[in-house]
Amino acid sequence: MTSFGDTDRAMDAMISQRHPLQPIPTSIAAKLRPMPEIRSVIFDVYGTLVISGSGDIGTSVESSHPAIQNQNDPASAFSAVGMALNRPAEEIIACMRRLIQETNQQRESESCVKPEVDILDIWRRTLLRFGEPEETLQPRRVLRFAAEYEARANPTWPMPGAAKLLPGLHQRGKRLGIVSNAQVFTPWLVEDLLGMSLDEAGFDLNLCLFSNRFLRAKPDPMLFDHLVQNLDRCGVSPNQAIYVGNDMLNDVYAASAAGLKTAWFVGDKRSCRTRTDDTRCQSLQADLVLTDLQQLLDCL
Repeated sequence: MTSFGDTDRAMDAMISQRHPLQPIPTSIAAKLRPMPEIRSVIFDVYGTLVISGSGDIGTSVESSHPAIQNQNDPASAFSAVGMALNRPAEEIIACMRRLIQETNQQRESESCVKPEVDILDIWRRTLLRFGEPEETLQPRRVLRFAAEYEARANPTWPMPGAAKLLPGLHQRGKRLGIVSNAQVFTPWLVEDLLGMSLDEAGFDLNLCLFSNRFLRAKPDPMLFDHLVQNLDRCGVSPNQAIYVGNDMLNDVYAASAAGLKTAWFVGDKRSCRTRTDDTRCQSLQADLVLTDLQQLLDCL
């Protein structure tokens, strides 16, 4: 178990490596309409609340890791935690990616459509394979390394409008939540965006579901099944909740299959996923299309 001090240091590593990013506009037009029935707003994180340099959480097979092409980035992640980079960076990163794929393939089944990994476990196994002594791989050190690497491989920056949108929704009495493909450091990114903890910002922690805690990733229905159950405990039906995300499959399809209304965020080309090659999405329409997050306030 890691201490708060350990997580603070890991988060500091992620923040210190950040640099300003701006969304890249798409050509997709907004589609807005009043939705006064909405009582709860649930968000994706990567590509929605935060700009993602790779377009997704780093464990996604679809994310494009800049660090794979840049040996200096992983080298500095190693040195930041006092580890020697004793093999080519590409070899170490390729091993990590293979372990993710192998672990997911082993768990994939009819009842587990889209497995998720715990990136701390993946990095621990990777580092052991490359000769790092087991006794040096304390949880706090692996956490710090994973954060240092993710900060370099998948740089993030707050999405314009998010910091104003969230308190605006909270002030209107909307229940806020998150369903995100995520790792241990993901909630910190949202808290950094807000300058306070999730519960202080008005998020209902029972409506905040992260894939690494369930070892299931969107579009596997498990996360949204849990969300619908927890919404029901709040007296909110699925059609009184709207899910905001940037991916037509992982977000719009998965949320609509659970009965939620949907808002497709298309404000950043890096992470905008149309999924037109997937039959589940070819005739799918989101209830709203947002080119700017603050447009949501006009609809709710």
